[in-house]
Formats: sequence, C-alpha cells, structure tokens
Amino acid sequence: MRLMQLKYFQAVCKYYNMTRAAAELHVSQPSLSNAIHELEEEFGITLFYRRSKGIALTEQGKIFLEESEKLLEHADSFCEQMREMGSAKHSIKLGVPYMLSAIVFPQLFAAFCKEYPESRLQMVENGTLTNKAMILEGTLDAAMVSSDQSLGPSFRSCDLCSRNFYFYVSADHPLARCREVSLEDIADIPLALLPEDSFLTSYIYRCYKKMDQSPNVIVKTNQIAAIQRMVESNAAATFFFDDVMDESRKITKIPVRDCSEIQILLIWNANRKLSAGTRQLIELARKEFRGK
Repeated sequence: MRLMQLKYFQAVCKYYNMTRAAAELHVSQPSLSNAIHELEEEFGITLFYRRSKGIALTEQGKIFLEESEKLLEHADSFCEQMREMGSAKHSIKLGVPYMLSAIVFPQLFAAFCKEYPESRLQMVENGTLTNKAMILEGTLDAAMVSSDQSLGPSFRSCDLCSRNFYFYVSADHPLARCREVSLEDIADIPLALLPEDSFLTSYIYRCYKKMDQSPNVIVKTNQIAAIQRMVESNAAATFFFDDVMDESRKITKIPVRDCSEIQILLIWNANRKLSAGTRQLIELARKEFRGK
C-alpha cells in the first residue's frame, strides 16, 4: 500500500465516478482503476460495487475510507512537522515571571541555546497571571508559571521543579531570629511585594482573605533589586521563593508555617497547534528538569 493509492481512492470516493476522479488527479482512468484494484488485491477486500448509475462503497469500503482518512491526515501532519524541523530558525516567545527569571529560567535558557543554537528563545517578563492570559490569547508560545492548584482544561503543562517561599526581613528586624513565622504573626508588618499579577502576591492576598485580614502592603514593584534594598534597610519585609535573594549579613529568610509547596510549571495552550520550536522547548524542559 502506498499513500498515493489512498489519495486515488479518496478521489474516487469524492465523486463516485472514475472519469471525474481521474480528471482531478490528472491521471488516466486505467491508472486509477489499477490503483483501486491493487488495494483490493493486497487486502483481500472489495471497496466498491457497481450500480446502474455509477459505483458505491461496500461496507468494507466505508471502513477503509474512514481509516485511510485518518492515515492521510497523520501523514500530512508528519510532513508538516518535518518541514518545520528542517527550517532555518525557530523563534519562541516564553513568558517568565519575575522571580523565575532569576532562579529557573537561566538553566532552561542555557540548555536551549546549547541544544538549538540556531533558534531564538525570547523571554517576555510578566507575572504568572498575565502569562496565563497571554497563553490563552495566543501571544505567547509557552510560559513558566507558579501554581498551587489545577490549571484547568485550557492548559497543558510539564513539571519543572517545586519551591517553598520564605519571609525575608532585615537582619536588624525583631523577627530575624525566629525559626519560623505564621502569616497571622506578621499581618501588621510593612511589606514590599511584586505586582498583583505575580502568583506569590495573589497567593498571599488569598491566604490573608481566608483569615479575614489584609496584608500591610506599602509598595508593589516588579523590581526585585528595589525590594531587596528596602528589606536591607529595614523599611519593609517581603515574601520570595528560596534563592531569589541570598541571605547576607543584611537579610534573613524565615520559613513560613503552614504554607504549601509551590509547583513551577511550563505551560502551553491545550487548544492551539504547537510550533516545532515550542515542541522542542517542551521536550528539552522535560529532560532538563526530570526528577527535580
């Protein structure tokens, strides 16, 4: 069986007329008839039966048509995928949240550049909530996000790693020597947080809402360096994932009691066809972060 024979068979099914099918395919009618006969001989089935006004599919022919359509559709998809892989360069837009740009993205970026030096991985920095919206809009190919719950059917994902978040204070702060804190303990402490589209900021607000309280947020900025300076000077405290800010003589990080571990994911739109470059990125991420 050859794909060309299946295409001949489909053309005959389109018109139920050998002459019209042969004209569309620009082949002779005997060539078309021979292709159909070869299929019937190869599989020991009868595809058509003759009627006074043309031909019609047998029951075996109906099943053969259904399966051949699936096979040809897969073959077309395969050919398109191979052509994409063979093209010169791929450009992938990857959404990366502010914190993950410092602790997760560099590893993925380095591995991607090494594996696919001709392709371009463009980082678009936004919070997790904005990245998820842009995935659904189709303005991002994929995104790194933080999550503590199911993403829903609109997304597909692969796990990258998990992170705990900490409460960061100045080394001079009265809480600096605490072994751990609870959100209730620190409700009145001035906070400098990332913007509201940041997962961690929205998570903190959700937690306080459950306690019928509000965090004392005095600054929101996407500039991690600015937040670090405010913590160092004891002007505010903050919440960050581990390793976002290194502990030093000026900063202390404190575990937060009763807070869940946060999953870091690579996500993409479940309802959009992936480009070859995006598929490469996903497979590389699965390999690079396996077991972490």
